[in-house]
Amino acid sequence: MDTDQQALDKPRAVCLIRLDTSGLETPRHATLAQRHAAELGYVCLYTVRPPVDHPDPIGYALGIAAGLAADALIVYDLTTVDNMPSRVCELLDLQTVCPPTTWTATLPATINCGHAHPDRPLTIPQARRIMQQLIVCRAFECPLKASAYSCLVRAGKIVPPVDTLRERAAARGIPFEPLPSDTPQPPGPTMQTLLDVLEGLALPDADPRRLAARLSPGVEV
Repeated sequence: MDTDQQALDKPRAVCLIRLDTSGLETPRHATLAQRHAAELGYVCLYTVRPPVDHPDPIGYALGIAAGLAADALIVYDLTTVDNMPSRVCELLDLQTVCPPTTWTATLPATINCGHAHPDRPLTIPQARRIMQQLIVCRAFECPLKASAYSCLVRAGKIVPPVDTLRERAAARGIPFEPLPSDTPQPPGPTMQTLLDVLEGLALPDADPRRLAARLSPGVEV
């Protein structure tokens, strides 16, 4: 299989970077989002940078992603999508860099109608009631709970945890059932490669760009 065909067979992603949420970290967040897409096996089609004065930067990015037939939207964190993963998941998978998390797109055919996205914005009391009623559901898999969770985050009633579900379960010694959307992580550099790079850094004429390329051969430096 040639390189072009392999690229066509890979899932496609669009990165979303917002100056109003990333500020001075915008260039770094863009690089990390693009690198995260490559590590997850996506072909990064485009990095969207909505105009700062655009009234709906998320809708702006989703329109471009839909036009490019992307499979996922890659963002640095949930702040980039105004803590509303459910809005993105109506169309695409959402991948966050920090923490590295997959929010799976809603599949209408597999979602119970009682757990579908609400047809109107939720109030705080409604969101709280939904969180109590759907306590056994996972926000990753239940669109209604995801919408309620997002509502409470925007209202400052919930602070999203930095650690993932798997990390929190491991810290408590609780077995964690893998999510259907879990993606195997690619292997990192071998110990010998790391030793070679460290040895190369000690040389007076070492080229940092070539050394970086050895650590991340698929990432442009």
